Amino acid sequence: MNDQSLAGTSQKLAYTFEEAAAQCGYSVRTLKQQVADGYLLARYANTKGIITHKDMSEWLERLPVEAPERRRNG
Repeated sequence: MNDQSLAGTSQKLAYTFEEAAAQCGYSVRTLKQQVADGYLLARYANTKGIITHKDMSEWLERLPVEAPERRRNG
């Protein structure tokens, strides 16, 4: 993978699940669940999954702007 984007910055084009988790602040488990649920796109070369910077950015932009209300017991 190239560590430089087409624009010549130092932004990576794609991340492993571990790198993507570190970049966006969510766990690998959460990212894999989002892929399984169809909310986040992962691409595969053989069995190695990657998430492109563009796909991760678009997924983050689609997240709700407010947290869901917590249920109260009682």
